[in-house]
Amino acid sequence: MRKFLLSLCFLLVGILPLTAQSGSDAEKRKAAGRSAWFACIAKPEGLEDPVKILAGGEITELELPEFMASEAVKIPADGILRIVRPIPDPEDPAKTKYLILAEAKIPESVREALVILDPLPKPEGDLLFRAKVQDLAKFKGGDRLYINLSDSNIRVRLGKTTVPVAPGQANIYECPKLAAPQNMPIMYEFYHPERKEWKMLTASTVVLRPTRREICVFNTGTRPGNIRNHKILFPVK
Repeated sequence: MRKFLLSLCFLLVGILPLTAQSGSDAEKRKAAGRSAWFACIAKPEGLEDPVKILAGGEITELELPEFMASEAVKIPADGILRIVRPIPDPEDPAKTKYLILAEAKIPESVREALVILDPLPKPEGDLLFRAKVQDLAKFKGGDRLYINLSDSNIRVRLGKTTVPVAPGQANIYECPKLAAPQNMPIMYEFYHPERKEWKMLTASTVVLRPTRREICVFNTGTRPGNIRNHKILFPVK
């Protein structure tokens, strides 16, 4: 009987640490699988590429392609991703200090995020970019995501479908199920703030493909009604 009780005690001692860790493991599982991609509209002069990403206390290097989304990075448990520049710490040159060039906070509910990096016209301290986080939950193959960072209303006409995009907002053109690539006429328009009417930005024909999805980001130009757009190809898993 005594041997049995001793064996039972040893068994419980072995089990208790695992039980104590269950909360931590649950948090790790909750954070696991969350991914983010970066898309850079333009690179400020002097920006190092690959950039350095600070996430969860770890530094990784990431290349920022010009017209494509970057490789995926894991979203840390706190949801904060930063682009940083290492410099010697002025107070202790033997140590490294990190200047924050861009910062994005990914909401806990977002599993897949796109971080749009838009250069600030005038850098604020060390910050070079404003970062906009876009949830990719509903962004499937063949779709087109329109993000309006300009101060004008935008609308996109794809065939018979009109996609409105208000300033500071995003909208998705949900592509119908495709068995093969399909040609589609497209026209971009903006609402002129002075003339109080819709004006055409550009018109062309695009090819919708079920194997890819695309993003178009609109930015305010140098004068009223001068809208720039930047296109980004995004991978389909």
